[in-house]
Amino acid sequence: MGGLSLGGLPLGVRQAAAADKTVMQLGWIANVEYMGMFVADDAGYYKAEGLDMELVPGGPAISVAPIVASGKALVGLDSADTIARARKEGAKLKLIGVELQRNPTAVMSLASKPIKTPQDLVGKKFGVQQNGVEIINLFFRKNNIDPKSVNIVPVQFDPAPLVAGEVDAFMSFLTNQPVQLALKGIDTNNFLLSDFGYDAWADCLVVHEDSLADPVRRKQLVGIVRATVKGWQDAVADPKRGAKLAVEVYGKSFGLDIKAQELTAEKLIPLVETDETKKNGLFTMSKAGIDANIKIINDAGVATTADELFDTSVITEAFGGKTRL
Repeated sequence: MGGLSLGGLPLGVRQAAAADKTVMQLGWIANVEYMGMFVADDAGYYKAEGLDMELVPGGPAISVAPIVASGKALVGLDSADTIARARKEGAKLKLIGVELQRNPTAVMSLASKPIKTPQDLVGKKFGVQQNGVEIINLFFRKNNIDPKSVNIVPVQFDPAPLVAGEVDAFMSFLTNQPVQLALKGIDTNNFLLSDFGYDAWADCLVVHEDSLADPVRRKQLVGIVRATVKGWQDAVADPKRGAKLAVEVYGKSFGLDIKAQELTAEKLIPLVETDETKKNGLFTMSKAGIDANIKIINDAGVATTADELFDTSVITEAFGGKTRL
């Protein structure tokens, strides 16, 4: 996945360097999850850094790691555990910043029959998607729960089984299924896995490690981080602006609903702006946070270290000793 090398940079990265546009590969479709990037672009923050930024939507068939590893994008967004696995497969990737400081994976239940803690799941029917079983089992181990004590029911991403009473709880994304049900007038109770020890970071800024060593690309990365942080600062202050840009401009082709995007934006803000980022700045990576992520990744059976996976130098340079840009 690293590609052929020429003068320290893979050929794909050299090709990207020759292009006019600087590409950021999003992990999912262009929706309000990336409102900070949309605001940064709309406000001219990328342009002010000398960048002609292209924000490329992702989707269910898009894998970010190989796109960044091949040089088709200078930077992408993906989860810390996914990139750790990609490194083990030979991708020379590093994480330089984190959008979602709190993982959006949640346990959702009906407000009329709330499941409020991991222990409340014991003896209950819990709807879990196939790709979430490994995460839930790790979550159970962290909370000293015997997986056999919970009745795991295979489900898809549609929360209908919870509404129908077929399950007592449903594995969800705080920014997705609870919003879907709220729009239908159905109240839910939700708790994040990160509230109970599952601290895996999501929507991390991913780069090819050789880009960090190249002066031209590194300068671009510092500019990307600085502009993106400014965009997110604005989006946190005015989430309706971010939702409007997602619906009317950047995600227009996806037919997004403005009310859904506004509700999602409200749920995103406390995942992006935490006590840590209020103190240190958005997208920053604390030592405690890095250590917690490494532990989770190692517990999941992927051996890695902080030095292998993370590089805090770009965001440190971008902030220049400040905590707000």
